[in-house]
Amino acid sequence: MKLAACLLAVLVVLTLGANGCASYSNRLGATALDPGAREKGLALDALVFEHGRDHVPLPVVEFSYRRGLRPGLDVGAKVHLIGGEASLRFTLARRGRLALGAVAGLGLGYEPVTNNTTDLLYVRAIPRLVAELAPGSPAGGWPTWIATATPTVTFTGPATMFAGITEPARFILRPGAALALRWRRASGRFFWLEGTAMPAYALGDGWVAPAFQVGAAISF
Repeated sequence: MKLAACLLAVLVVLTLGANGCASYSNRLGATALDPGAREKGLALDALVFEHGRDHVPLPVVEFSYRRGLRPGLDVGAKVHLIGGEASLRFTLARRGRLALGAVAGLGLGYEPVTNNTTDLLYVRAIPRLVAELAPGSPAGGWPTWIATATPTVTFTGPATMFAGITEPARFILRPGAALALRWRRASGRFFWLEGTAMPAYALGDGWVAPAFQVGAAISF
């Protein structure tokens, strides 16, 4: 109990320290959960984004939950201190060790501090295409490889606190991609490692600084 309390306190401190960043994590396989099945997750990421013309790394703690609705379809959400995302996942195809899935997500958030790619408030449409390659023998300790195309369309603004100036709202397009490794543990839990790269193109402003996110998670 004392160890759990200490871990919770550390997570709270890290979460509070992560004010001013969004999240671009994925950590979704190509196969939806079975009907009625549930999955919870806890993740710790490092997000590197532009703030004040410099790239700044900040921690992001996320909590996630998913539930299977029917064969080939599940629903879920993830939350962090300043935002969250809800999504539907569809299994498109599965053959042998390969699987293909699609995810439709919608993210909402608040930015306590601004930078050159976000404003105070944002709404983000997040379609994903997920390809998964399972190991030949999970008992051998080999991971599942998961590649995700994660383009996003973000509507930000209209207010910004940068230099006290109110600017027009704008759209930001991010043709992102992610690569993840997922290990199944003997306890039935899964351990994840993931890296995401998110270039950014602001309509009317051109290419702006990209964001990067790397981290680890446990799902059970």
